[in-house]
Amino acid sequence: MPPTTKQNNNDRDRNSRRHTPYNKRDNGDENATSRRVYVGNLAWEVSWQDLKDHFKEEGFEVTRADVLTSPNGRSKGCGIVEFADADQAKKAIQDMNDTELKGREIFVREDRQEHRGAESMVDDGDGGSRGGGNSCKCFVGNLDWDVAWQDLKDHMRQVGEVAYAEVMTESDGRSKGCGIVQFENEEDVEKAIEELDGTELKGRNIYVREDREQG
Repeated sequence: MPPTTKQNNNDRDRNSRRHTPYNKRDNGDENATSRRVYVGNLAWEVSWQDLKDHFKEEGFEVTRADVLTSPNGRSKGCGIVEFADADQAKKAIQDMNDTELKGREIFVREDRQEHRGAESMVDDGDGGSRGGGNSCKCFVGNLDWDVAWQDLKDHMRQVGEVAYAEVMTESDGRSKGCGIVQFENEEDVEKAIEELDGTELKGRNIYVREDREQG
């Protein structure tokens, strides 16, 4: 039986949604962000399928998973996972944070990147918002295990005066692969995001974005 016009339209709609950027797809859906989590400290080789399977194997209903990449297609060591509802996203933050995926302990937290830009998360290489906020802090991810706070501070002071730098650690003192850097002024935070995102520190390309985890 040949497909009806309605069936063809439905198939076309599904296919168009498959690679639709989050910000365009979410228009009019205020709850979309609450269904997503940000996942950091991913190993280079983790694919979107690995990321999706990691959560599905624990019983989560995953509707989409993406690994953020640089313009050359290389992983930035972080990604976004979207669930069927907000309750699952909250549970994922509680249950999946610090779980191991391909040899690295990932961290899972609320996704607060409401202004990702117009392009696909997989292809844009953006990795974070560039506007808003009144913070002198920035979040730095994909750090090598060996990076100490002094290494991080020295690297970031290329763009301005650093008040302090901190590498986040586990209870046993092992690095989580990310950190926070506070500058003396907001302008230097913007410069850090623009100029140091994607730069190399101890063999890994770090990503730098505004720190949104504040009260």
